[in-house]
Amino acid sequence: MSQPASHESPMKVALLSYAYAPGVGGIETVSQLLVDGLRARGHEVRVVTHALAEAGTDADRGVIRGPTTSTLLATLRWADVVVQSNVSIGLAWPLATGFVSRPWIVVNHTPISRPSGERTWRDRLKLVSLGRARVYAVSEYLRSVTLPRSRVIRNPYDADSFHQGTGATAVARDRELLFVGRVVRAKGLDVLIDALALLKSEGFTPKLSVAGDGDERRRLEARATELGIGDQVTWLGVVRGQALGDLMRRHTVVVVPSRPEPPEALPLVPIESIASGCVMIASRQGGLPESVGPCGLLVEPDDARALADAVRELLADKPLRQRFLDAVPDHLRSFHPHTVVAEYETAMREVMREHAR
Repeated sequence: MSQPASHESPMKVALLSYAYAPGVGGIETVSQLLVDGLRARGHEVRVVTHALAEAGTDADRGVIRGPTTSTLLATLRWADVVVQSNVSIGLAWPLATGFVSRPWIVVNHTPISRPSGERTWRDRLKLVSLGRARVYAVSEYLRSVTLPRSRVIRNPYDADSFHQGTGATAVARDRELLFVGRVVRAKGLDVLIDALALLKSEGFTPKLSVAGDGDERRRLEARATELGIGDQVTWLGVVRGQALGDLMRRHTVVVVPSRPEPPEALPLVPIESIASGCVMIASRQGGLPESVGPCGLLVEPDDARALADAVRELLADKPLRQRFLDAVPDHLRSFHPHTVVAEYETAMREVMREHAR
């Protein structure tokens, strides 16, 4: 999706991101969208990352992988402003120590702590290193548990892949429930399977598509068969990008039954699902309520009964689903890439002015 050009002078931006394409994940997606959006607005962007490319696949000369110290220092000195996706001392030490002085923004995507919430000496060192940076978090939840002085800037979603579809791209929503994510304990797919078993015992048999894979898949396939709902569950494996958007546009409800192990800061799946015209059921934990907003139902984690009741209610109540769909445009506005890239651009210009004083 094209970005409107900036009317101010272009900036030279160094983006520090320990995770980047070809890796797959929230930080990788957000960093790529940010790079593409800033370049479309006329800015020159160089990416510095620890992520290595697959052989013969890295055509972007603006991506510096596994930088030497001299290359890192040269890139930081080249930049008008530095943006970092998640604090990483390995990439930001010249800025944290003052060895290189540049306007510096850090956007945290995850808590600076262990999954238990405990902070090690490395975590405390990261917090201390942020003293020279303007710090953001991707959700109010993350701000509250990381650094209270942080500001909030949302994650963007890929609006080219995730949309409701119109005209020739519109398809019938002929499937009911969709789960998207890793098939591991933290994602709570077992709770959803137990919820479907409860519903079957009550004569309600919605179908579930599972887009994902992981260590728990075989066990959960056997569990679904044991509970007598094996024929209600379709296992699709990992689905990404445009194909995932197409899959979401076939479904009515997306379910995110995650456990807070650890709490999720601001997951993209609910935002992508909502953009694709689905309504949501999600766990009330971490930043999930901010992702879902007024576009779905929230239930307590690890509660199969509550989840089953929410599934029944949402699939049976078309006016309720329409009420959630009517709230989509306002909710999505703060996550749209045009909005988010413009907010990053504003933040960079502000921190440059502050640095020049």
